Amino acid sequence: MNKITLHYIYDPYCGWCYAAAPLIEIAANHPNIQLELHGGGMLAGDSRLHLDDQFRQYIMQSDKRIAAMTGQIFGDDYINMLHEPNLVMDSTPPQTAILAATKQGKGVEMLKAIQKAHYISGRHIKEPQTLSAIANEISLDSEKYQQDYVLSEQAETAAHIQNSKKLLAQSSSSGFPTLLIKQQDKWLKVPLQNYLGDSTKWQQFLDSLVTAAN
Repeated sequence: MNKITLHYIYDPYCGWCYAAAPLIEIAANHPNIQLELHGGGMLAGDSRLHLDDQFRQYIMQSDKRIAAMTGQIFGDDYINMLHEPNLVMDSTPPQTAILAATKQGKGVEMLKAIQKAHYISGRHIKEPQTLSAIANEISLDSEKYQQDYVLSEQAETAAHIQNSKKLLAQSSSSGFPTLLIKQQDKWLKVPLQNYLGDSTKWQQFLDSLVTAAN
């Protein structure tokens, strides 16, 4: 059976991407699906977020909805982190770490570990030393990871984010998460939101997608 490719546009700081994380893991582990990651840089560059009270309340309300819909855990340490003064969220470093991990075949695993570090443990995922520690925790080759992180940081991350934004625009999509499949030179959106919190129906949907493509 031929593999199909799903293109996942995400951001490490995107709460709804965390909501979809169990579904993405199922897709990544499906024997007939290849998952390609496209980090969209939601909080990269000029979009870095200096968290204020208004946005903190917005995030916490959104998190409550996600927890109710999906059962995803938001840890006390994460809540405490949100209340730190002068908290800055920057997508570029974790995106760079995911690109470095992808070179060792562990991009999806790194994304999952970064999301858990942020949303459960309240770790600062924009800090390179935190990302290095996470790389060690998922058993990446530490020396290669460090080399690839530096190389990606120089140019690859920025180019990757730009290409991801182009893909978002080409597919007439906006926002994260977006999951796409290409059929007859057209981008079709896979309705992730319909399956949040229902892994059984999602697995059945993926199986039907694979069957239809073969």
